[in-house]
Amino acid sequence: MVVILYKRNASPDDRILDLLESALTSQGIPVFIDRHLRIGVEWAQKIEESIRAASWVIAILSDAASGSEMLEYELETAADEFKKRGSPNLIPIKVGELKPLEGPLASLVNGVQFATWQGPSDDDRLVREVLEVVTQESKSARNLGAAVERIEATGGAVPATSKFYTLRDTDADFEDAIRGNESVILVKGPRQIGKTSLIGRGVALTHRLGWRCVTTDFQVLSSFQLLHEDHAMRVFAAMLARQTGFYYDFEREWLDVFGPSMNLDHFMRAFLEDREEPLVWFMDEADRIFVTPFSNDFFGVVRSWHNARARDPKGPWGRFTVVIGYATEARLFIRDLNQSPFNVGRQIALKSFTIDQTADLNDRYGKPIDRRSDLEALQFLLSGQPFLTRKALELLATGKFTFSTLMDVADRDDGPFTDHLRRILVSVSHNPSVLSVIRSSLAMRMPANSDSVERLLAAGVLRETQFGGVDLACDLYTRYLARHIP
Repeated sequence: MVVILYKRNASPDDRILDLLESALTSQGIPVFIDRHLRIGVEWAQKIEESIRAASWVIAILSDAASGSEMLEYELETAADEFKKRGSPNLIPIKVGELKPLEGPLASLVNGVQFATWQGPSDDDRLVREVLEVVTQESKSARNLGAAVERIEATGGAVPATSKFYTLRDTDADFEDAIRGNESVILVKGPRQIGKTSLIGRGVALTHRLGWRCVTTDFQVLSSFQLLHEDHAMRVFAAMLARQTGFYYDFEREWLDVFGPSMNLDHFMRAFLEDREEPLVWFMDEADRIFVTPFSNDFFGVVRSWHNARARDPKGPWGRFTVVIGYATEARLFIRDLNQSPFNVGRQIALKSFTIDQTADLNDRYGKPIDRRSDLEALQFLLSGQPFLTRKALELLATGKFTFSTLMDVADRDDGPFTDHLRRILVSVSHNPSVLSVIRSSLAMRMPANSDSVERLLAAGVLRETQFGGVDLACDLYTRYLARHIP
């Protein structure tokens, strides 16, 4: 049985109610609506009994319904019954603007996949979507039980303990390198592909191993702190000392005669010799260092620590690991590869999600996408780009978009991915050579191999094809850039 909840004597609620009742009963599905009952004790009892006995509850959520205490009570009853027996399942129908609900109703339905209705032109689509969900054998809509679980907002690092963290083959490689106390581990990939999240898991691992761990997020440092080499190197050392409570007499030990690089090297040796357990220094957003005048000097010091393992086998360097997270290929920024760490150590190159990983993540969001064909359509749109994929599933799972609406508006300037897309547009528009490569890709012409192609591949805007060519990384980028680049 299906129970339809609505606000009495409200428009367009009555229209949607009649539409759904007619469609469901024509399919032989029993429907309960309280409009035929006289208000009173019997009425109240019948409503509660019907909700608790239902397989599905459809809630019509218009602006008029947003302040209905009766509707709130009915949804609370459905939620309570679901906790007891796993049913009824909920189909909220958002009427009007596609914006999140607020107030008491929000806590009951946000986190559940919504259907939408914005006008009579949506009648047929709404009926089709509701019938598809109600008549199928498996529970395809997210249920009320899932609504009480908070869905993490997309953006920034995914916590190491999050159920939404998606394991990739590189996770095992990364953990193996840390456990092996390797000297240099390079975590690389385009923006928003999960480097910081992986580094966070590395930090958690070192804590479990009982090792010392220090972290430096270069993104939080000001331009002034990175302006002069000596000041920057001293800031790095001071940050490590502060994190661990290590005392270092900078006034007596950090001497101008040695220069910034040697001073940092002396500090690190003293830091390592202070304790016997292994030390891991996690550096995130190392891109900030690439553009500084002292980039080669700093990474030259890091490389020297790697070489010191062979040069000084009895020294402390054998228990020191440096993890460097960066968002672009180092050879585009480092002038002398022999004086940088980027041709030594373990390379951990992060890639987008496979279709199976996207499917697994969809399961963890409560299966807001219930058809394999729709999952494949999302994979084609986003090519498994981790941030965009998580964002899409979050929007679907919280009911802010239906699948069809999301696919329609994905590349719009007022769509859900606009900040990500605008950043790409701005990035590719400054350099005529880069812009030329984009135009060639949009015209399906093979761009000539060039530094610009390499930059776009490193940035994740282009991808290599199985035939040895390059193409825009996903259909979303193609659609958006085709509309904005003449």
